[in-house]
Amino acid sequence: MNTRNTYVLIGLAVLAVVGVLFYRQSQAKAKYDWRDSWVAEAYSEKNPQPYGTQVLYRLLDTYFAGHPLKTIQEGVSGELPLQPAQAANYVFVGEGLYLDSLSTVRLLAFVENGNTALLSSKTIPFDLMFHLYFRECADAEWNDYEKKRDSIVQVSLRQPALPAPVSLHFAWQNIPKAYQWSFMKADFFCDSLPQRPLGYLNDTLINFAEFPYGKGRFLLHTTPIAFSNYHLLRPEARSYAEGILSYLQNGDIYWDATSRVPEMVARQRNNRNNGDSYSRDLEAEHPFSYILKHPSLAWAWYLLIGLSLAYLVFRAKRRKRIIPVLPKNENSSYEFISTIANLHFREKNYQNICVQQMRLFLAQLREKYGMVVQLHPETQQPRIDSSFVSRLSQVSEVPVPQIQNIFTQYAATTQYEPTEEMMVDFHLALEAFGKQAK
Repeated sequence: MNTRNTYVLIGLAVLAVVGVLFYRQSQAKAKYDWRDSWVAEAYSEKNPQPYGTQVLYRLLDTYFAGHPLKTIQEGVSGELPLQPAQAANYVFVGEGLYLDSLSTVRLLAFVENGNTALLSSKTIPFDLMFHLYFRECADAEWNDYEKKRDSIVQVSLRQPALPAPVSLHFAWQNIPKAYQWSFMKADFFCDSLPQRPLGYLNDTLINFAEFPYGKGRFLLHTTPIAFSNYHLLRPEARSYAEGILSYLQNGDIYWDATSRVPEMVARQRNNRNNGDSYSRDLEAEHPFSYILKHPSLAWAWYLLIGLSLAYLVFRAKRRKRIIPVLPKNENSSYEFISTIANLHFREKNYQNICVQQMRLFLAQLREKYGMVVQLHPETQQPRIDSSFVSRLSQVSEVPVPQIQNIFTQYAATTQYEPTEEMMVDFHLALEAFGKQAK
């Protein structure tokens, strides 16, 4: 084997060793997520990491025999029943709790009807505490949970009494680190109000309390880390969690999987509602919250918007000018005739009136019987003979003498200056023909 081949084999061996070491190192990385900052999976029932709640979720699934664990997937306002068939429980575990106005009202009504709500968080919404702590102790205005920084704390319960205080700590890779522990001031509990403490941090700081509301009660717990996977796998810490869960009623459990937010966000919202600052970390409520939370109302709203837009689109097209309403056509011939007749009558021009009447009579004969007669242009006499009169009598069934009388009277009005009486007689003769003619 030459020197070159030797160097190639040595190089390949070195690469193989480095590859094996790199693979073992990648496999030896930490299997657990010990991050102490907020992540989306913090206190999630699906999270198997140290600060998830998968162990608690499985424990609650079989906690009451015959009563299932129901997970709220979309929102408290739509999935938490106001009046379940029997006593039930609402459980929330997380750094901060976010409830909009509808969810707050629903949760309050749920507890007021005789159910129990366990809220384990490092802060509590002011909108909720306004109802739970409406009547305040003297000089004890509610201002959220207080904080104490320490690496290890001792927790205990009044009932059921634990054999000894339980140590809790926040750890990074099993190494305890300093942590902000929340608690409630003792000033919030006075003999004149029904709320009472149930558990303590370091024997004096209240971290677990009962707030009655209506027929039910709220159980406020300020140490959610006690329900994490990391602590529930320790026997002594598990006994502490079981002591808290013993305050739940024997019934269905509703696990809130949608209302968890970071502690900082929840506290900023409390400050905003208190008038101190404004937070953009949570979506502000708007007048359409109620509409958009109900599918039927939401679809009705979207349909209204769509129809309005469609109307604007089609309405925006150029429209033709509106056709004005024309007045009804009126026949003014009778008015004209009446006017001309009145003019001739006032002037006593009876002869012209008779001529016009004869022309109308001849026009009637032409239209009705097809018999055409012309007037002499100078004498204004109709050009007729006895055969015409006979034929007219046959078609109209009017006697010949009566027809001859019409033409005789007309001839008299044109040959002589007619009187009013002559004009009237001629008109009556024409009228009688009109009534008798077929």
